[in-house]
Amino acid sequence: MWNNFCAVIEDLFWFAVSSLGITHVTPQTTISPYQYSLPPRPFLTPILFDTSSGAPPQSLFTPHSHSTQPVARTLPLIPAKTKTLAHIDAGEKNDPHQNAANILHAPVVMYVNAPQGSPCIYAPHMDFDGVIDMLTYGTAVTVIGYQGRYASVNRSNITGWISKDDLTPQKNEVWPEFVSGVLYDVDHLETKKTRLLIHDTFGAGALQLPLQAGEYISVRLASEHRQIPWTKKRPRVAGSWANLLRGVKGIYIGVTPKTDSIMEYQSVDGEGRLGYVEAVTPELAITITAIGEGESGRYTVKTMSAEIWRELRPVFIEVT
Repeated sequence: MWNNFCAVIEDLFWFAVSSLGITHVTPQTTISPYQYSLPPRPFLTPILFDTSSGAPPQSLFTPHSHSTQPVARTLPLIPAKTKTLAHIDAGEKNDPHQNAANILHAPVVMYVNAPQGSPCIYAPHMDFDGVIDMLTYGTAVTVIGYQGRYASVNRSNITGWISKDDLTPQKNEVWPEFVSGVLYDVDHLETKKTRLLIHDTFGAGALQLPLQAGEYISVRLASEHRQIPWTKKRPRVAGSWANLLRGVKGIYIGVTPKTDSIMEYQSVDGEGRLGYVEAVTPELAITITAIGEGESGRYTVKTMSAEIWRELRPVFIEVT
């Protein structure tokens, strides 16, 4: 009986060994169930499969004989579902609309850059009688969101939608920047911007003239949301402004300079001049910017002491 029992044990042993893939084990001289030295059991190690190649895993485990350490693998990174500004690629950084769209809760000021203006509509699609207002070139609006090709904007008491292609966050793309000593002729970009902003109200663009003093003063006031309430009297040439505006509501004329006032005077040759007072010191020295000093269309910045400007007998026009 004992021999039969040992035979059964031996058969079970070899069956187990064969199922583990072990091809050869050397038995001891005396066969006994206690004399067999079993080979170490293979360690089944979980593998973290790299799915970046797209190939499906073949097995969840792999045998590693004599090993007791798990195999380390690097998991593929999972792309974030939402973007942060650090993840915006270079193309998006160059797109002001896409860049602004990523800041969903930060309203941004933009400017209408369509020369003909842009219609502000009540919904983000064109519809019959959908225009609330016509926003002119250079108008500043607060953009609060986007939908499709439209931007939701606020301006004063108006809320509506305009084409985002008609907007730019760069003010200097629509408002002129003047540099001392530069001649602003009829073809200069800053001259064209100025005439778009003031709607060529003096007709100098139609006459193909260089930038005029009155045009510069008008756009300078417009940049600060001020406008001269002109009467129908014409022409509005430099040297005649004080007479044309005397008694007009919102206009104050005096002989003492104030910052952001208009200086009107006669040159030594009797020609009318206009300048914008940028600063006044306690000693009444003034700094003015002007167009047409010395040469038509030339932009200049100059400072004059009280003794010098008083010799010109100027008047100062305030526009509220």
